[in-house]
Amino acid sequence: MTRWRYGRAVSFSRVAVLGLGLIGGSLLQAVRHAGIEVVGYDVDPATAAAASASGFALAPTDAVAAHGADLVVLAMPLPEVPEALRSLAPHLGPRTVLTDVGTLKAPVLGAVRKYVPDVTFVGGHPLAGVEETGWGAADPLLFRDCPWALTLETDTPLDAWLKLAGLVCDLGAKPVPTTAAEQDAAVARVIGLPHVLAGALALTGLAGGPLGLSLAAGSYMSGSRVARTRPELVTTWCDGNPGLVEALDDAIRHLTSARDALAASGSVYPLAAAGHDARINWEHRQFEPVELPASAAELVRHGQTGGWVTAVLRDEGEVRLLGMRPIA
Repeated sequence: MTRWRYGRAVSFSRVAVLGLGLIGGSLLQAVRHAGIEVVGYDVDPATAAAASASGFALAPTDAVAAHGADLVVLAMPLPEVPEALRSLAPHLGPRTVLTDVGTLKAPVLGAVRKYVPDVTFVGGHPLAGVEETGWGAADPLLFRDCPWALTLETDTPLDAWLKLAGLVCDLGAKPVPTTAAEQDAAVARVIGLPHVLAGALALTGLAGGPLGLSLAAGSYMSGSRVARTRPELVTTWCDGNPGLVEALDDAIRHLTSARDALAASGSVYPLAAAGHDARINWEHRQFEPVELPASAAELVRHGQTGGWVTAVLRDEGEVRLLGMRPIA
């Protein structure tokens, strides 16, 4: 009888996590919790010391961390990625898989193709962020049930993608197959735009004066909550993403329509009703289990329809993929 094994049986043997903030630090902890050898590195001595004091293996340089690792994770802010790739280029072996955890995928993909074009790269984006940042906020359970975009380009080796997807499943997350361009266009609307709108709402509320702020309650607090995020992080999620321009155009169109209706003694009801239905329908989505072919094109199509992978199973080289997809 065939005995299928979960992805961990063919997972990575040594992982290097470069950058130990919220996401990188959580990944360092989660990978070790999964029973895989892992080493970390951070340019900030205080962060590295805190991780070391917590009992994790730390390397003195990114090159030392990457040496011998079959998976290297870039977990530093986007502006630091090019320099990190230049530093790592001589130390990435032919069998090394390189991934990242940043919000935007196209800029990282471009940098990889420029500085380390021969390295196998699978872009990653775990959608697990919270407002707190830094090693102190790291949590090995951060990725449980969270979507995790994994890019599949025309030149991405499928076996490397499957191997990384298996690890992501082992961490309790849900790999979502996508291309870099489609991922960036999508997150422009669900990450970039909410942060821009939150900033605008915070400023608009402030302009109302002390009385308005003294009356601010749940709606204002919920709507402007993510404006508390560090501005330098928000810019790395938004700047350079053309999809955000289109998302802002859509939002401005909705706001302008409501504004014009009010100016003409009309109602915001059409916007309120349409937004209400959109949110309720999103909350009430239902899903069904599916078996997926080990095909890059079919996997990307699965991601386009809102599906994700739940398990990567192997037996003597044969691969089975299990997943979930929305019920139409």
